[in-house]
Amino acid sequence: MDNVTHALAGLLLADLTTHQLARRTGRAVEAPVRRAAALLGIAAAEFPDLDLLYSGPLLGIGKLGYLLHHRGHTHTIVLALVSAVVLWALTLALSRAVRDGPTRGALLVLAVAGTLSHIALDYTNSYGVHPFWPLDNRWVYGDMVFIVEPWLWVIAIPALVAGPRHASGRVVLWLALAAILVASWTLGVVPASIALALTLAAALWSAMAWRWRGGRALALGVIGWVSFEALGAMSTRAAYAQVARVVPVGLADVVLTAAAADPTCFDAIVVEATDTLYRVHRATVAAWPSVRSSAVCEAAGTRRTVFGESTGLLQDRIVPTPHAANRAVQWHQSWAAPRRELVTLAQRCDVRAALGFMRVPVWAIDNDGTVRLSDLRYGEGGDGFADVMFPATVDECPRFVPPWRPPRWAEMAAR
Repeated sequence: MDNVTHALAGLLLADLTTHQLARRTGRAVEAPVRRAAALLGIAAAEFPDLDLLYSGPLLGIGKLGYLLHHRGHTHTIVLALVSAVVLWALTLALSRAVRDGPTRGALLVLAVAGTLSHIALDYTNSYGVHPFWPLDNRWVYGDMVFIVEPWLWVIAIPALVAGPRHASGRVVLWLALAAILVASWTLGVVPASIALALTLAAALWSAMAWRWRGGRALALGVIGWVSFEALGAMSTRAAYAQVARVVPVGLADVVLTAAAADPTCFDAIVVEATDTLYRVHRATVAAWPSVRSSAVCEAAGTRRTVFGESTGLLQDRIVPTPHAANRAVQWHQSWAAPRRELVTLAQRCDVRAALGFMRVPVWAIDNDGTVRLSDLRYGEGGDGFADVMFPATVDECPRFVPPWRPPRWAEMAAR
């Protein structure tokens, strides 16, 4: 998720912590404790992204440094718990106001919840996390919420504004709410009908939260956030089932990206694999076609990128889509390659390292033997962060390769 959403989650957890602390102790929480909780909540909710300080060119392995190490070790439960304790201890060291027993304990719970919330939110989109390292090195993907989800801002911000907050904090929150509404209207990502719904909901919810203030507004904000995530999870399961009905044999994966502010419509990349063939398809999927069909989702602006539209990298292997469209699934383009090519490429240590990240690998081999490899989730063949090139021969294996199990592990294995 984006860092503003992480910060909003941290603030919600901080307000929930101070509210429960007041109920437990029977007295109002003083301003220094509220400030410490807010800072700790935000810091804990953002902390796992500190891997950005070292992932990238600093590791000397080119783009693989970012692909393999962002959302890496800092996004695991083990290191999240360690970092929570460090942040909690630092908070105690810097503020005398939080050193009494009940406050100490409440802030420790907040620090743990904050760091774990980051992993949980990152799980919800198609980029993925691998939280159970070192016991399990596999990536897991939620595929259920857009990377910058306007509804989460609309749900969280009014509840936070209605809390015990300094005027400057309220101004920042109002500006964030205005920014997401303006973006919904102007960037062309959200249909006008949904942008209108977001605006009306923001106005109504802001008025209600300001009237209720305190605990009730906070509780409804938390319930609203959890309910939206639950809706996303149910829609994802339904969308996957719609694809599985059309592709009953050879279905290896369905990568789902929810439409912004509309978790019932998805951009999908469908991966099929047989003993001889590796094939991927772009599609639009409606989770609940009786309510909102795939044609309506497509008309509303679900992404419809075509293969090689900028560079022509994959044009040579575009094939007819073998599946029929229906109210649930609209098929756009298909690309196929012999599965043995992926098996052969995976034997190279440099390609295999890249495949430790790539959920939908696509590739081209130039006449001089250069391998161009991309993850179709993020386009292909351009200058995107997931596009990598390898020379015909391997001069040196990449260093600092983490032990993540490649998402396409089964397809890489020889049969």
